[in-house]
Amino acid sequence: MTKREQYSFILNILLPAVEREGMTIKTRRDGELTIRPTDPAVVNFIREMRSSLTAELQRPIINTVTY
Repeated sequence: MTKREQYSFILNILLPAVEREGMTIKTRRDGELTIRPTDPAVVNFIREMRSSLTAELQRPIINTVTY
């Protein structure tokens, strides 16, 4: 999966799911933390991620040429 495909997946699939369901951060040994989608931290996280990913996806694709 290319970077652009990853960004598009996060923007169009994962962020809407977080908006609907909230998010859970899991650690390997120390448990997990679940945050409601209405929590201001989650709302700000989604807004910033959406803005950042949208800006990245609007950048032109630069084709690299190897010699």
